[in-house]
Amino acid sequence: MKIIHISDLHFPTQIPIFKLRGKSIIGYANYFLRRRKKHALGLIHSLISEISNMEYDVLIISGDLTNVAVEEEFKSAKEWLLPILDDRTFIIPVNHDRYKKESIHPEPLFEKYFEPYIGESLSEKFYLRRKIISGKTLIGWDSNKPLPIAKANGFIPEEVVVETQKITGDEYILVCHHPIWNPGQYVESNGHKMVNRKLITTLINKKPPMLYFHGHSHSNWIKKPGIQIPYHVINSASSTRP
Repeated sequence: MKIIHISDLHFPTQIPIFKLRGKSIIGYANYFLRRRKKHALGLIHSLISEISNMEYDVLIISGDLTNVAVEEEFKSAKEWLLPILDDRTFIIPVNHDRYKKESIHPEPLFEKYFEPYIGESLSEKFYLRRKIISGKTLIGWDSNKPLPIAKANGFIPEEVVVETQKITGDEYILVCHHPIWNPGQYVESNGHKMVNRKLITTLINKKPPMLYFHGHSHSNWIKKPGIQIPYHVINSASSTRP
């Protein structure tokens, strides 16, 4: 099986200043002044064009399609991704896609624009999605919620792991935005990491996936199975890295 994994595209979208409120003003200013040039349009276009001409079985997009989760950003992201959105695509929402409360209530904007590609919901209380592609079960978690400025932490309720293990077989692929492991040179700050990842890693090991795909760090690595984490951990980079 051939799997393509991309993440943290942060599609550049111009937003009128009058549509920004509170945290979004600072977040968009940070993007516009500091991060905008890093997510080059040419590189994003080349990436999507390359994927659209490839043969593969599954395309995983582990989130961060937007910057401050304004509706115009979701519209723009979908337009950019249309050439590679089909039945082989599996997408999850992440911290920038849940940047503020208005991105979730009264209507979750991520689901509004990407519902056909996020799989079926398996829980009334938690975000727990399943999609079967080419005979493989993909599970999607949402480790995000709106947080104060300068915070990008993740959190997975224990119940999500328990429910996942009840409905999956021995072979499944898990997709979540936050890392559960980092190489020594990429230690995450307290304001950036999944706050309960040690617990979640322990719980996952009761019925581990074949593969764990994530993003968030804007760097790429692959961890091979070991004693403490007996499955591959695969991190895509971002549109800042060719």
